[in-house]
Amino acid sequence: MLFREKKNRLFIGLELNHVNAQISFCSSEKPEPETVSLVAGKEQFAIPTVLCKRKGVNQWFFGRDAQKRSEEEEGILVDRLLARACAGEQITLEEEQFDAVSLLALFVKHSLSVMLLGSGVERPDYLMITVEQADSRMLEVLSGVGSYLQMDREHLFFQSHAESFYQYCMHQPEELRTHEVMIFEYASDYLKSYRLEYNRKTNPIVAFTTQKEFPDMRLTPFSEDETAAAQQARQRDEEFAAIIGQETAERIVSCVYLIGDGYQGDWCKESLRLLCSKRRVFQGNNLYSKGACYAAYERIHPGSASSKYIFLGRDKIKVNIGMNAVVQGREQYYPLIDAGVNWFDVKRECDLMLESGNELTFVLTPLNGAQRRVLVMKLNGLSEEGTHMTRLHMALWFPSEERFAVRVEDLGFGSFFESSGLSWEQEVAVSQERAGGG
Repeated sequence: MLFREKKNRLFIGLELNHVNAQISFCSSEKPEPETVSLVAGKEQFAIPTVLCKRKGVNQWFFGRDAQKRSEEEEGILVDRLLARACAGEQITLEEEQFDAVSLLALFVKHSLSVMLLGSGVERPDYLMITVEQADSRMLEVLSGVGSYLQMDREHLFFQSHAESFYQYCMHQPEELRTHEVMIFEYASDYLKSYRLEYNRKTNPIVAFTTQKEFPDMRLTPFSEDETAAAQQARQRDEEFAAIIGQETAERIVSCVYLIGDGYQGDWCKESLRLLCSKRRVFQGNNLYSKGACYAAYERIHPGSASSKYIFLGRDKIKVNIGMNAVVQGREQYYPLIDAGVNWFDVKRECDLMLESGNELTFVLTPLNGAQRRVLVMKLNGLSEEGTHMTRLHMALWFPSEERFAVRVEDLGFGSFFESSGLSWEQEVAVSQERAGGG
């Protein structure tokens, strides 16, 4: 792998979960992602999210090597790194305390070093980290990891598994996504599914996912007794076949992806026969990391699908936000925030002139066809009457996917109008049904 040329940027997609991590990468010159295998010639993509500290010294091992060193009693194993980082744990090892976020960052650094070794590159140009759900605490943890890696925030991205699924599908042959696409993920504790659907009546086409969980179909080891194991396998096969029938009834599904270690063995004979009827089925474990890699690449090299489709997942802003303003002498709508971006990526700042009055008016246009809303922000303390020609600095962000925040500062207007020193902040719900708490 050679990424020495500055123009040949390196993009990495890193999937993190509570058990394993996976890394896929591509470059400007080779945009098709590859997934890092820890064993040459084999598809051993999973890196256990664990560290092991060698006893008595500050030496750390990661992944399978950490597990091996722990089994051989050379060191102390630290597992569940992601969960413990999100919980804000302080981990004590040999009477020394370690912050769990720092240990998770150390794990990520060691994991990335596997593919960067010999490339002449210290860190990727762009890194997309994908996790099951990108909530506020998870984003705080991942931002801490990025700081540890010394990555600029403009080159570090986050997204959910659902969006990685969408990005992966958008880069597959079109016949595989003509209709709905599904994932059945059988890993961790129990079976989960994602369904990718489209609203082709809109322009651009709106894509969205729905997620379901099937906690009754738990991932438990089969009995060591052959007769009992065979019975358990038949029962699991019947349960999965029933779920497939339920989830595909009266729906057209073009393609299904099976991911997770739960499909190992020869237990899903009837369910696979049913699943493969009139649709394509693929099995593998690197879909999310590849989807994250595609997404990182798309940030810099947008493809044709970017203009035709917009993904509205749970983390996406579902309204366009703008203002009616005078731009170059003409009154017109001035866009501030476009729908379809992740709420946690929004940080919009601009300056504007308020010629008179003490109100700012925002226009919110939902993509689901709901009625347009007008929000008025009153700048108490500024004169309501007369012309005062003050310059305002405005910052806009989203504290969550459902809350829109604005902060405004009075900058004055040079020597003509001094700044009042006032500032205002307001937070409102973006959807009409939740607006009562604004």
